[in-house]
Amino acid sequence: MGMLMLMNEHPPRQRQRQVLASLPLLVYEYEDHATDEQPTPPVVDHPSDSTATATKMLIYSLSERSIVTSTEMMNAIGNNFCFSTPQGWLLILGKVSDDAWLWHPLTGETITLPPIHDDHYIPVNCSCVLTHASAAHPDCAVVLLDVADPLMWFCRVNGWSDRGWGQHTYDIGDYELPEEFRTPSTPTKNVIADVAALRGKLHFTFTDESGQDKMGIIDLDFPADHHAHPPAAEFRGFDVSNKLEFPDGLCSGSICLVESMDELFAVCICYVDFDAANIGAVVIYMMNFCGEKPVAWHRVDDIGDDRAFLVTEMNMATWCSASTSDNNLLKGNTLYFLKHLVDGHRDLCIYDIKEQTMEIVQVHDRQDLEIVRSPPYWINVPPC
Repeated sequence: MGMLMLMNEHPPRQRQRQVLASLPLLVYEYEDHATDEQPTPPVVDHPSDSTATATKMLIYSLSERSIVTSTEMMNAIGNNFCFSTPQGWLLILGKVSDDAWLWHPLTGETITLPPIHDDHYIPVNCSCVLTHASAAHPDCAVVLLDVADPLMWFCRVNGWSDRGWGQHTYDIGDYELPEEFRTPSTPTKNVIADVAALRGKLHFTFTDESGQDKMGIIDLDFPADHHAHPPAAEFRGFDVSNKLEFPDGLCSGSICLVESMDELFAVCICYVDFDAANIGAVVIYMMNFCGEKPVAWHRVDDIGDDRAFLVTEMNMATWCSASTSDNNLLKGNTLYFLKHLVDGHRDLCIYDIKEQTMEIVQVHDRQDLEIVRSPPYWINVPPC
C-alpha cells in the first residue's frame, strides 16, 4: 500500500494556444453557477443536452498542466453530442438531426457514419469505444454502451454505403442488492461497467449467477445485407484464474480495463471502508491469453517507463507515451485518475506504479462545478 502525498498546487493559468497540440486532455462539461466572488474559469459554450440551457466545457491539458481553450474542437463538435473513445476518435451525434460521424482531434479528419434514426434512442451518457486501434481497419466498428441499462449500439466504420446501426439487449445477470437498500431507480439487470477493445473484440469482466468472476468477449457480426440480416452481437463467457483481488483489509473499489500495445490490463482503485474518497491502494493486473482465449490475471508493478494509463469513471480508459511531452510533465509508469466524490471532480491523482506513491494535483478551484451529461473524460490519441 503506497504513501499519499498531497501537493497544494493552485490551478494553473490558462494559455491561449492551439489545444490539440497539448494532448492528453481532461474535459469537464458543466453548468455555470459562478458568482462575482468566484469568477468563471476559461471555457467555451457547448450545448450538450436537449434543454434550452447551454452547458460549458472546461478543458485541462495534462501535458501542459494548465486550463486551455480550443476553437478547433468546438467548431468540430458544434451544437451536438460527443463521445470520446480510448482510440482517440470522437463520435459526434447530431443534436437536431440523425447525422453521426467520427472526428480525429489531431488530424481533423472526419468519417461519416450512417444516420441514427428514431428507432435508436441513444442516451447522452454512454461509454464509447472503437473495436480496433485504427479506424481505417476494414472491420473497425464504433460501439456505444448504455451505462444504466443492458443495451448497446454498434456500426461498422468502413464498408458499403448501406451499412447501418445495430442494437442489442444483453443479459449478464441480475443486479445484486439487498432489498432494504433498493429504491425505485435501482437497476434490475447488470450492465457492462468496464470494457476494452482488443484484437477487434470487446472484453469485459462480470460475475455470473453463481458468484464466479468471469471474462466476457463480444464478437460483432455485420452481414452484407443489413436490411435482411441486421448487425448482431455474440457474447461468450470464460473462466479465468487468479481473480482481480484487493489487498487485505480493502474490500471495495473500482475496476477499469485498459488496452495498451495489444495487451489487456485491469486497474483496481481500492477504497478504505467503502469510502471512495479514501484511497487505500492501487493494484494493476495484466491478462494472460492462450491464443484469443483469456486464461488468467497476474499482478504487475511495472507497465513500462514510457507508458502511462489515463482512466475516469464510465471506463474511459486510454494510454499515452510519456515521451510525447516536451516539458517532461508527463511521467511514465504512472496512472492518472480523478478522485471520486470530491466536489467538482477537482483532484487529479498521479500514482507512481513502481514507487507506489501518489501525488494529488488540483485541476481547478470551482467547488460548485456541476457536472452534466457524463463524468469528466479524456481526449487522447495513443501512439500507433
